[in-house]
Amino acid sequence: MAFAVIGATGRVGSLVVKHLLGFHEAVRVLVRDPGKAHRLFDAVGGDLDVRAVPLDDRSAIDAALEGVRVAFIAMGSVGLEGNLQRLIVDAAARSPSLEQVVRLSVLNSGPSSLGLNQQGHWSIDFAAEALGLPYTTIRPSVFSASVLAAAAEIRSERTWTGLADTGRVALCDHRDVAEVAVRILRDSTTWGTHYDLTGPRLVSWPDVAALISVELGASVEFRVIPDRTLVYRMIDAGVPPSKAELLVTREWAILRGENEHTTETISELLGRPPRTVEKFLRDYIDYFR
Repeated sequence: MAFAVIGATGRVGSLVVKHLLGFHEAVRVLVRDPGKAHRLFDAVGGDLDVRAVPLDDRSAIDAALEGVRVAFIAMGSVGLEGNLQRLIVDAAARSPSLEQVVRLSVLNSGPSSLGLNQQGHWSIDFAAEALGLPYTTIRPSVFSASVLAAAAEIRSERTWTGLADTGRVALCDHRDVAEVAVRILRDSTTWGTHYDLTGPRLVSWPDVAALISVELGASVEFRVIPDRTLVYRMIDAGVPPSKAELLVTREWAILRGENEHTTETISELLGRPPRTVEKFLRDYIDYFR
C-alpha cells in the first residue's frame, strides 16, 4: 500500500485522497465513518481501501498502518483530536514500513504563540522529533475557507461579527494546500522539511468583508465585539467550547501580527502562484448570498 490518509473526510484530506486516486495511487483511508468515505470517494474510482479504525486503539492503528509507505495526517492539534494525533504519531514511529509521515500543521506553530492551535501543533512536532519519526510538515496560514464560518450571519444580516479588526494574514486556499500535500507525498526529494504556505498578499478581516461586498453587490460590515462576548456568541450558536476558545486565540494571534508575512512556497512547489482571496470568494460566493 503506497499511501494512508488520516483525516480523509476533512476539507484538505478529502482533496488529497481524490488527487492521489486521480494519479492512480493506492490509498488507504483510516476513518470513523466508512459510509461517509465511500460517499466521498467511490465515484472517483481507483485503488481505495477504506478502513474503520478507532484512533484510540493502539493495536488497531498498528494494523491499519501495516504495509503503508507514506502517511498523511490532517487532524486538529488540541483536545481529543490532538491526543489522538499523538497516538498516531507514536504508532507511525513504530511502523516498520513507513518511510515518511506528512503532517498538516499551521503557520507559526510554536510555544510562544497566542494561538492554541499553534501551541498544539508545536507540541506534536516536539513528540515526533523525540520519537525519531521521519516526517514533514505543511504549515499553511489561516485558510480562506475560515471565512465560511461567517456565511450565515452575512446572508441574514450583511454583517460579520469578530474580534480582529486589525492585524493581517495572507489567507491560504485549502485547494492549494491539498495540491502541495500531494506533490510532497509523491516526491521523496521534498521530504524532511517544514513548508510554510501563505496566500499571495496580506489582508485584514475588514479587507475581506469589503471584497465580499464587491462580489455580492451589497455592503457587508465587519463588527468588533469583546472576546468574551464572541466566545459566548459562538457557543450559543452551537460551536463546541474548546473550538470557540481556539478560534478566539487565533484572533489574538492575528491582532498581535503573528501572521504578517508571505512566502513563495506554493509557487515554488506547484509552479504557479497561489489562489487569491478573490478567487476563493468568487468560487464560494453562493454561501454568502
